[in-house]
Amino acid sequence: MKPIGLLGVVLAVAANGADWPQWRGPERTGISQETGWATTGLKESWTFEAGVGCSSVAVSGGRLFTMGNQNNEDIVWCLDAATGKVRWQHAYPASLEPKMYEGGPNATPTVDGDRVYTLGKHGQLRCLTAATGTLIWSKELTKDFGGKIPSWGYAGSPLVLGQLLILDVGGPGAGTVALNKLTGQVVWKNGDDAASYGSVMPFRFQNRPHLASFTAAG
Repeated sequence: MKPIGLLGVVLAVAANGADWPQWRGPERTGISQETGWATTGLKESWTFEAGVGCSSVAVSGGRLFTMGNQNNEDIVWCLDAATGKVRWQHAYPASLEPKMYEGGPNATPTVDGDRVYTLGKHGQLRCLTAATGTLIWSKELTKDFGGKIPSWGYAGSPLVLGQLLILDVGGPGAGTVALNKLTGQVVWKNGDDAASYGSVMPFRFQNRPHLASFTAAG
Protein backbone atom coordinates (compact mmCIF):
# COMPACT_ATOMS: atom_id res chain seq x y z
CA MET A 1 0.00 0.00 0.00
CA LYS A 2 1.28 3.45 -0.88
CA PRO A 3 0.95 6.60 1.23
CA ILE A 4 -2.48 8.21 1.20
CA GLY A 5 -2.92 10.68 -1.65
CA LEU A 6 -6.05 12.76 -1.18
CA LEU A 7 -7.60 13.71 -4.51
CA GLY A 8 -9.38 17.06 -4.57
CA VAL A 9 -11.69 16.01 -7.39
CA VAL A 10 -13.39 13.53 -5.06
CA LEU A 11 -13.88 16.21 -2.46
CA ALA A 12 -15.03 19.10 -4.60
CA VAL A 13 -18.72 18.46 -4.04
CA ALA A 14 -18.25 17.90 -0.31
CA ALA A 15 -16.40 21.20 -0.01
CA ASN A 16 -19.25 23.12 -1.61
CA GLY A 17 -22.25 20.99 -0.65
CA ALA A 18 -23.35 18.88 2.29
CA ASP A 19 -20.87 17.95 5.01
CA TRP A 20 -19.48 14.43 5.33
CA PRO A 21 -18.46 14.65 9.00
CA GLN A 22 -17.58 11.04 9.79
CA TRP A 23 -16.90 7.55 8.46
CA ARG A 24 -19.40 6.76 5.67
CA GLY A 25 -21.16 10.11 5.95
CA PRO A 26 -23.68 11.89 8.19
CA GLU A 27 -25.71 8.76 9.04
CA ARG A 28 -22.90 6.20 8.61
CA THR A 29 -24.81 4.69 5.70
CA GLY A 30 -22.41 5.53 2.89
CA ILE A 31 -25.27 7.38 1.15
CA SER A 32 -24.87 10.96 -0.05
CA GLN A 33 -27.79 13.28 -0.71
CA GLU A 34 -25.59 15.44 -2.95
CA THR A 35 -27.15 16.18 -6.36
CA GLY A 36 -24.51 18.51 -7.77
CA TRP A 37 -22.29 16.01 -9.57
CA ALA A 38 -21.36 17.15 -13.06
CA THR A 39 -22.58 14.80 -15.80
CA THR A 40 -19.44 15.53 -17.83
CA GLY A 41 -17.11 14.34 -15.07
CA LEU A 42 -14.84 16.13 -12.62
CA LYS A 43 -11.39 17.64 -12.92
CA GLU A 44 -8.62 17.21 -10.40
CA SER A 45 -8.49 20.19 -8.03
CA TRP A 46 -5.59 19.27 -5.78
CA THR A 47 -3.71 16.37 -4.21
CA PHE A 48 -2.14 15.93 -0.77
CA GLU A 49 0.19 13.30 0.69
CA ALA A 50 -1.09 12.61 4.20
CA GLY A 51 1.24 9.70 4.94
CA VAL A 52 0.83 5.95 5.32
CA GLY A 53 -2.48 4.54 6.56
CA CYS A 54 -6.05 3.56 5.77
CA SER A 55 -7.93 6.52 7.24
CA SER A 56 -10.56 8.08 4.97
CA VAL A 57 -11.77 11.69 5.18
CA ALA A 58 -14.32 13.73 7.07
CA VAL A 59 -15.50 17.10 5.74
CA SER A 60 -17.24 19.75 7.83
CA GLY A 61 -17.56 23.50 7.56
CA GLY A 62 -15.10 23.81 4.69
CA ARG A 63 -12.46 21.78 6.53
CA LEU A 64 -11.23 18.32 5.59
CA PHE A 65 -9.84 15.98 8.26
CA THR A 66 -7.83 12.79 7.82
CA MET A 67 -4.90 10.90 9.34
CA GLY A 68 -1.61 9.42 8.17
CA ASN A 69 1.73 8.30 9.54
CA GLN A 70 5.01 9.96 8.69
CA ASN A 71 8.37 9.24 10.37
CA ASN A 72 6.73 7.05 13.04
CA GLU A 73 4.26 9.74 14.03
CA ASP A 74 0.51 9.66 13.52
CA ILE A 75 -0.62 13.00 12.15
CA VAL A 76 -4.14 14.37 12.26
CA TRP A 77 -4.47 16.72 9.29
CA CYS A 78 -6.92 19.58 8.86
CA LEU A 79 -6.96 20.92 5.31
CA ASP A 80 -8.92 23.58 3.52
CA ALA A 81 -11.40 21.44 1.60
CA ALA A 82 -11.43 23.77 -1.39
CA THR A 83 -7.68 24.25 -1.83
CA GLY A 84 -5.95 21.40 0.03
CA LYS A 85 -3.83 23.85 2.03
CA VAL A 86 -2.91 22.75 5.55
CA ARG A 87 -4.80 24.62 8.27
CA TRP A 88 -3.25 22.69 11.14
CA GLN A 89 -1.75 19.36 12.10
CA HIS A 90 -1.54 17.42 15.36
CA ALA A 91 1.06 14.67 15.78
CA TYR A 92 2.02 12.07 18.37
CA PRO A 93 4.53 9.18 18.40
CA ALA A 94 3.20 5.98 16.76
CA SER A 95 5.32 3.19 15.29
CA LEU A 96 4.14 1.76 11.97
CA GLU A 97 4.48 -1.94 12.92
CA PRO A 98 3.81 -3.24 9.39
CA LYS A 99 1.92 -6.52 9.15
CA MET A 100 0.99 -7.51 5.58
CA TYR A 101 0.79 -3.76 4.84
CA GLU A 102 2.87 -0.74 5.83
CA GLY A 103 0.75 0.22 8.84
CA GLY A 104 -0.51 3.64 9.88
CA PRO A 105 -3.88 4.76 11.30
CA ASN A 106 -7.01 2.89 10.26
CA ALA A 107 -9.89 4.94 11.68
CA THR A 108 -11.53 8.02 10.16
CA PRO A 109 -11.85 11.26 12.17
CA THR A 110 -15.30 12.14 13.51
CA VAL A 111 -16.31 15.81 13.50
CA ASP A 112 -18.97 17.04 15.91
CA GLY A 113 -19.52 20.79 15.97
CA ASP A 114 -16.31 22.49 17.09
CA ARG A 115 -14.54 19.24 17.99
CA VAL A 116 -12.90 16.40 16.11
CA TYR A 117 -12.30 12.92 17.54
CA THR A 118 -9.56 10.59 16.29
CA LEU A 119 -8.30 7.09 17.10
CA GLY A 120 -4.86 5.67 16.34
CA LYS A 121 -4.23 1.99 15.67
CA HIS A 122 -2.60 1.57 19.10
CA GLY A 123 -5.61 3.06 20.90
CA GLN A 124 -4.61 6.72 21.08
CA LEU A 125 -7.97 8.52 21.40
CA ARG A 126 -7.88 12.29 20.95
CA CYS A 127 -10.42 15.11 21.24
CA LEU A 128 -9.19 18.22 19.41
CA THR A 129 -10.65 21.60 18.56
CA ALA A 130 -11.76 21.54 14.93
CA ALA A 131 -10.57 25.10 14.33
CA THR A 132 -7.00 24.88 15.63
CA GLY A 133 -6.22 21.25 16.56
CA THR A 134 -5.71 22.12 20.22
CA LEU A 135 -5.84 19.02 22.42
CA ILE A 136 -8.87 19.05 24.76
CA TRP A 137 -8.60 15.56 26.25
CA SER A 138 -7.10 12.20 25.42
CA LYS A 139 -7.34 8.54 26.40
CA GLU A 140 -5.09 5.53 25.87
CA LEU A 141 -7.40 2.55 25.38
CA THR A 142 -4.80 0.02 26.50
CA LYS A 143 -3.76 1.86 29.66
CA ASP A 144 -7.08 3.40 30.68
CA PHE A 145 -9.35 0.42 29.95
CA GLY A 146 -7.07 -2.60 29.56
CA GLY A 147 -7.96 -2.77 25.88
CA LYS A 148 -6.27 -5.43 23.78
CA ILE A 149 -5.07 -4.10 20.44
CA PRO A 150 -6.48 -6.15 17.53
CA SER A 151 -3.94 -7.91 15.31
CA TRP A 152 -4.02 -5.11 12.71
CA GLY A 153 -4.67 -2.30 15.17
CA TYR A 154 -7.77 -0.43 16.24
CA ALA A 155 -9.87 0.50 13.21
CA GLY A 156 -13.31 1.56 14.49
CA SER A 157 -14.13 5.20 13.88
CA PRO A 158 -15.51 6.93 17.01
CA LEU A 159 -19.29 7.41 17.11
CA VAL A 160 -20.85 10.59 18.53
CA LEU A 161 -24.40 9.97 19.75
CA GLY A 162 -25.96 12.84 21.66
CA GLN A 163 -23.55 13.67 24.48
CA LEU A 164 -21.70 10.37 24.17
CA LEU A 165 -18.60 9.24 22.32
CA ILE A 166 -18.85 5.48 21.79
CA LEU A 167 -16.27 2.97 20.56
CA ASP A 168 -15.20 -0.65 20.92
CA VAL A 169 -12.25 -0.96 23.30
CA GLY A 170 -11.96 -4.69 24.01
CA GLY A 171 -11.00 -4.45 27.66
CA PRO A 172 -12.17 -6.43 30.73
CA GLY A 173 -15.65 -5.11 31.50
CA ALA A 174 -15.03 -2.54 28.79
CA GLY A 175 -15.75 -4.27 25.51
CA THR A 176 -17.67 -1.18 24.40
CA VAL A 177 -17.22 2.15 26.17
CA ALA A 178 -19.24 5.38 26.16
CA LEU A 179 -17.50 8.58 27.22
CA ASN A 180 -18.79 12.07 27.83
CA LYS A 181 -17.81 13.67 24.53
CA LEU A 182 -16.94 16.98 26.18
CA THR A 183 -14.80 15.73 29.08
CA GLY A 184 -13.75 12.18 28.20
CA GLN A 185 -15.19 10.86 31.46
CA VAL A 186 -16.64 7.34 31.41
CA VAL A 187 -20.46 7.23 31.27
CA TRP A 188 -20.86 3.47 30.86
CA LYS A 189 -18.96 0.32 29.92
CA ASN A 190 -20.34 -2.96 28.66
CA GLY A 191 -19.15 -6.51 27.90
CA ASP A 192 -15.76 -8.18 27.67
CA ASP A 193 -15.49 -8.99 23.96
CA ALA A 194 -12.23 -8.17 22.22
CA ALA A 195 -12.42 -5.36 19.68
CA SER A 196 -12.51 -6.16 15.98
CA TYR A 197 -12.29 -3.79 13.00
CA GLY A 198 -15.84 -2.51 12.66
CA SER A 199 -17.28 0.80 13.85
CA VAL A 200 -20.19 0.97 16.28
CA MET A 201 -23.47 1.58 14.41
CA PRO A 202 -26.67 3.13 15.83
CA PHE A 203 -30.08 1.86 14.71
CA ARG A 204 -33.68 1.71 15.86
CA PHE A 205 -35.66 -1.47 16.54
CA GLN A 206 -39.25 -1.53 17.77
CA ASN A 207 -39.01 2.24 18.10
CA ARG A 208 -36.11 2.02 20.55
CA PRO A 209 -32.49 3.11 19.96
CA HIS A 210 -29.89 0.35 19.81
CA LEU A 211 -26.19 -0.04 19.02
CA ALA A 212 -24.63 -2.70 16.82
CA SER A 213 -21.05 -3.63 17.65
CA PHE A 214 -19.05 -6.09 15.53
CA THR A 215 -16.51 -7.49 17.98
CA ALA A 216 -13.95 -10.27 17.67
CA ALA A 217 -16.60 -12.62 19.10
CA GLY A 218 -18.83 -11.90 16.08
